[in-house]
Amino acid sequence: MKAVVLIACFALVGAQPVPEKRHNILFILADDLGYGDVETYPNPTSAHGRMSTPRLKELTSQSMMFTDAYAGAPVCAPSRCALMTGKHLGHCTVRSNGPELNSTDVTVANVLGKSGYYTALVGKWGLGSNGTVASPNSKGFEHFFGYTSQENAHDYYPPFLWRNEEQQLIPENKNASRKTCGNPFTTNCVWAQDLFINETLTLLEERSKEEEKPFYIFLSFTTPHAGDVGSNKETGVPAPDEGIYANKTWPDVERHFASCVHKQDVHVGKVLDKLDELKLSDNTVVFYASDNGAHNEGGHNYQFFDSSGPLRGFKRSIHEGGIRSPLIVRWPGVVKPGSASPQRWAFYDFMATAADIAGVDKSSLPENDGYSFVPTLRGETQPQPEFIYHEYCRPNEDKKGWGQSVVIEPHWKAVRFNNNVTSLELYDLSTDLGEAHDVSQSNHQVSAQMHEIMDKQHVQGNYCGTH
Repeated sequence: MKAVVLIACFALVGAQPVPEKRHNILFILADDLGYGDVETYPNPTSAHGRMSTPRLKELTSQSMMFTDAYAGAPVCAPSRCALMTGKHLGHCTVRSNGPELNSTDVTVANVLGKSGYYTALVGKWGLGSNGTVASPNSKGFEHFFGYTSQENAHDYYPPFLWRNEEQQLIPENKNASRKTCGNPFTTNCVWAQDLFINETLTLLEERSKEEEKPFYIFLSFTTPHAGDVGSNKETGVPAPDEGIYANKTWPDVERHFASCVHKQDVHVGKVLDKLDELKLSDNTVVFYASDNGAHNEGGHNYQFFDSSGPLRGFKRSIHEGGIRSPLIVRWPGVVKPGSASPQRWAFYDFMATAADIAGVDKSSLPENDGYSFVPTLRGETQPQPEFIYHEYCRPNEDKKGWGQSVVIEPHWKAVRFNNNVTSLELYDLSTDLGEAHDVSQSNHQVSAQMHEIMDKQHVQGNYCGTH
């Protein structure tokens, strides 16, 4: 009897707890996609109908859709800075297109990579050049394939892309132009978005063979941003062809814009299908968002499809149309399929959220402005953040100059220009989502609170002049 007991004891002592499998994280980012461009988001007045995004519609049915989510900024690079560093624009290093991250900036890729994740970025970086402390590889991405430069990303048919620190030539795109590439453009040339998808599918194949190491993949599209064929100009929205919209009697640029949105939807579907095929879906948390509001560039008119939906403004605006983003999060077995949440969340909350998903102790995170909304994803009641803060040194609101915006509970939104401590715009988003009625004069206490938040959250930066 003693022998039996001893054997049982040794068996118990020798048994090691099986660690819980860590979740993969896939963040898919659209470039200049408006709040109203995704079929599942409100767009009540589009005279030309909704653009077709069936795979995003399907993804939404499997996910939690956030109605009150915000990008990091109203323009590309600073929004990515917030997404990567967990800091809002009052604290970010990169506050406009052009500057680069510095040596002290810590990214979500640094955090997850240090905790044992494989990290990869495919697509647009825009936060620093190769050969500097701000390159993707220097900022925590084990693998990188895409553009480092904001401007180069305007060229949808580039002569090369970066594979880590090396240029990978694309021979078909040498001397690319609208004339030489043919009709469709992919007759003789290669569309960068197709290369991004092929790269992502290959990465997923590779990661499926190393399931013991979780992955964080950041798929950063450049669609439907304005761009060109063979140059960095913004002369249109050059999809390879007009696709399912070829027979529409719309202006050429609008057919191409709609085709870009649809082709991105197809690409998202390919990624989701690959996750299913490789049996990775159940253990992968998928995020889908846009880096800022709808653009109005390259001849495209954001009002043609009412891309901002019910919101005021568009890209570069600090009103809701410039900063509010679609956000769809799928987490099988955790998120209630087909659910919607009004929980406020901004790009600078991604670091804390990703760390929470990955099981990283929040005390080990670098200084940041975010919070984890994992409790909301789990269906738990969670308090709203104290405030959502944005600023931008070159907003497009009637050229009024440097601007700030704050959203606080329960439904207030304030906008201020040029650090004017005596005047701001105040809106009640519960009844005025389009920010048409300034109620600051009848709500002096709330206005004073907004001024105080704006004053405290802005720290002078190195790029936007004296601000």
